[in-house]
Amino acid sequence: MSLLKDIEPIKTKDYLKDKFQEYYQNAEITLPPRFTSREWGFLSWKGGIMNRHVNFRTIKEVKTYLARIAPAHCYHSVAYYKDPSKNTMIGKEWQGADLIFDLDADHLPEMEDVKKGKIPFSKLMEYIREQTYRLVVDVLLRDFGLSEEDLLITFSGGRGYHVHVRTPELLTLPSGARREIADYLTGKGLDLNKILINAGYTKEYPIRGKGIERKNLGIEKLPKKDAKGWQGIITRYIHNTLDDLREKNDDEKKPIMNKLGVSRDMLDFKDSNDDIFNKLPKTPKKRFVKIALKETAIYPDEPVTGDIHRLIRLPGSLHGGSGLKVTTMDSKKLEKFDPMKDAIAFGDNLVKIRSIVSHPVTMGDGLTTLKPESVVDLPERTAIYFMARNWANLVLET
Repeated sequence: MSLLKDIEPIKTKDYLKDKFQEYYQNAEITLPPRFTSREWGFLSWKGGIMNRHVNFRTIKEVKTYLARIAPAHCYHSVAYYKDPSKNTMIGKEWQGADLIFDLDADHLPEMEDVKKGKIPFSKLMEYIREQTYRLVVDVLLRDFGLSEEDLLITFSGGRGYHVHVRTPELLTLPSGARREIADYLTGKGLDLNKILINAGYTKEYPIRGKGIERKNLGIEKLPKKDAKGWQGIITRYIHNTLDDLREKNDDEKKPIMNKLGVSRDMLDFKDSNDDIFNKLPKTPKKRFVKIALKETAIYPDEPVTGDIHRLIRLPGSLHGGSGLKVTTMDSKKLEKFDPMKDAIAFGDNLVKIRSIVSHPVTMGDGLTTLKPESVVDLPERTAIYFMARNWANLVLET
């Protein structure tokens, strides 16, 4: 028994590779545009150094390679090269790159709350999905004027989401400009004092000999909901918060009002949201704006966005650390996406595993919590997740 248990980790990797191989024999893989101009990279189940500088000439070559090798992780470059098979970046001859946003739960400020046990990890995954949705809808579609056809949204298979922007005008953006976009999303350097002034409110002034001139009013007012950039994002958050307050009873309102630093007599819900906000004293106004920025900031992995040679996960491939599928979606699907239901690649056949650590997992419709050294039969999809995470090993039958 001891010998069998000792070789369980090795056999677990063999089992996972076999299951990945089965998947790739029938999988529908979404190849990136101009895939012959991209570098490809793969990590095997043995770990070690990534196999890079791979180049494919046909779709058949890609599918045959995946079905034969069954790698643990599959990547392609965000960049387009004249010769992607060369071993140096100079030799490859860079010709442009997709603009990439990598939003990972590990990079959220709330990760500290997870470590302290204040919130579950599933809640953190909701936060990162919401951030990705705001990035797509509020920034890329609304403010940048891109269309859904310019974007590819994927669940990474792990702890976050990737957004690929492939509009031709952005492909040759230098690294510095890409980093500035990432900084903009976090609100870095944003002057909050200017959010409420010059917010789209103007007045006409007659100018002798020039007719009528329209000038901004330098007063503190809530910007219009359709304002561009951070003014619009913050304004829509404030409207949503006030709408939410209207629906709550007095006891439910208290913690929110305390957070905003406002008292009940400052809020007359007979007024419109604009009037409620504009009548607030200066200090609560600015506090409201500051909270709005904190709650609506988006935290992409800046080095990924700035890296014009980056390798990114292949849509449709499997994540070797979870067994989940790198899943593509549009903004509508993103709004309700649940990776533990919607990115499952395997079925219900029972698999016997031995737990290594205690870790609760909700997959499909059920919660599974295993104690260390417990031996259980689990549906294939859940067992593979535990094994890929290194939380369990395959039990070898005698």
